[in-house]
Amino acid sequence: FLAISKLKVDALRNDTSDAEFAGDLNEIGELTGQAIQQTRSLTFDLSPPVLYELGLEAALEALAERMRQQHPIRIQFAHDRNPKSLSEDLSVLLYRAVRELLINIVKHARARTARTFVETEERELRITVEDDGCGFDISEINSHNNRVGKFGLFSIRERLNHLGGRFEIASQPGQGTRVTLIAPLGPDY
Repeated sequence: FLAISKLKVDALRNDTSDAEFAGDLNEIGELTGQAIQQTRSLTFDLSPPVLYELGLEAALEALAERMRQQHPIRIQFAHDRNPKSLSEDLSVLLYRAVRELLINIVKHARARTARTFVETEERELRITVEDDGCGFDISEINSHNNRVGKFGLFSIRERLNHLGGRFEIASQPGQGTRVTLIAPLGPDY
């Protein structure tokens, strides 16, 4: 719809002789173009092609690299190199959850370093995301008063539970945070 809107605005701009109207249409066309670009970027960030082509670990490694380039924080990525059998839905969920956790670290943790590690253990995939930031009181996650500020963590936990996984968190004020996402591996593991 945005692309069609941009084409129609561009056509109107080319057909008008009113300079003021053409200027307004030009501005609308530029804003629509920016909206298209931001939508493409967001779509890529939420579900990058590398996730489908090369798998979860490659996508997470690319995510860590992209975030290192965009933010003044040292982000490390490692994995155990064991093959992992995950459904596409679970891979997308885990990718988006790690992305959200890393964004939270950048925005809120005041951390110098973040680390993501992917490993298999007893037919489960474990993804640990930890930081050396300011930490927080874990009881805030379930508090109705703070649900708005910690909704992302609550949402990750609920989505993961829905697909048969678990969510563990360890944090204390001043001690950083460690979040572990645990998901069942597929029958091919």
